[in-house]
Amino acid sequence: MDWDDLKVFLALARGGSVRVAAQALGVSHSTVARRIEGFEQALGVRLFDRMPDGYVLSALGEQMVERAERAESELLGLEREVSGQDAKLAGRIRVTMPAPLASDLLMPDLVRFARIYPDIDLDLAISSDIFDLSRREADVAIRFVEKPAEHLVGRRLPEFCDAAYAAPGYIADNSFAGDRPTGRWIGWQDEIAFPRWVRDSDHPKCKTKWLVPEVMIQRAAARAGLGIAHLPCFLGDKDPDLRRVPPGRTKPARPGWVLTHPALRTTERVRVFVQFIVTAINGYADLVGGRRSLTGTDAARA
Repeated sequence: MDWDDLKVFLALARGGSVRVAAQALGVSHSTVARRIEGFEQALGVRLFDRMPDGYVLSALGEQMVERAERAESELLGLEREVSGQDAKLAGRIRVTMPAPLASDLLMPDLVRFARIYPDIDLDLAISSDIFDLSRREADVAIRFVEKPAEHLVGRRLPEFCDAAYAAPGYIADNSFAGDRPTGRWIGWQDEIAFPRWVRDSDHPKCKTKWLVPEVMIQRAAARAGLGIAHLPCFLGDKDPDLRRVPPGRTKPARPGWVLTHPALRTTERVRVFVQFIVTAINGYADLVGGRRSLTGTDAARA
C-alpha cells in the first residue's frame, strides 16, 4: 500500500466528503476522488458507498480504518523521531573540498567549528573529484564550477582569483616580456607549449616546460625556483617565498559554491555548518580575491 493513499483514505473517512478531505490535505477535490478510486481498484474492494450527501464507509472500509490509524500512528511517530534527530546539533557531516582550501585557508575555521559544536563529527573528503551529493557520497561540497547541477541548493561564494607567482630569485634572473622571454611556466597536463591559459595570461610568450598537475606541488616547485606557477591568490599571496610576477594582475577563477542536496536543507547540523563556512569564507573575500595578503584579522584567525 502507498502511504499517501492511506492518508487520503483516512482524511475522507474522517471528513465524510471530498471537499473536507481536500481541504485537510491541501489538494484539489479531483485529486481526492481520483486517489480513492485508484486505491479501491488496486485493492479490488469498495471502501466507500457514494451517497447524495457524501461518502460513507462500507463495512470493509470500517474494518480498515482502525488498522490504517495504527499505521498512521507508527509512521507519524517515525517521522517525529527522524525529524528530532535532524534537529539535533549532533552527528556526522561529510564535507568535500579541494586540498588547498582545507589546508591553507579553512583549517582554523574547521577547528573553530569543531570546538563550538563538539557533538558534530566532521568527515573531510579532501579531493578535487566531483562527489555525487544525490547518492550521499558527501553531505556538503565546496566546488568551483560555472554552474552547479540544478537539483542542488547552496550559496555562492565571493570571487576567487588566481595570479602568476614565482620565487623572487627566479623573477630577478629571468625576463617575462618581449618576443623571447626566458621565464617558463610550470604546466599542468598540457600537451602543447602554449596552451590557452598561457595565451590568455600576461605572459603569453613564456612557454610551459614542466608538467606538474597538482596545485600544492606547483607551489612547492615555484618556491624552489623551477618556474612560474598559476596559483590561487590565497596560496600565492600568503607564501613569503613567492612573489607575483609583474605586472601582478589577477584573473577570476571559476565561481565557488557551497552546495548540498535539497533533502538536507532542514537537517540542522548541515544548515548550521553551511552558514558557518559561508560566513568564514566571506570573511576572506579580500584574500581570496587577491586584494591583500594575510594580515590583521585573518592572521589572528590563522
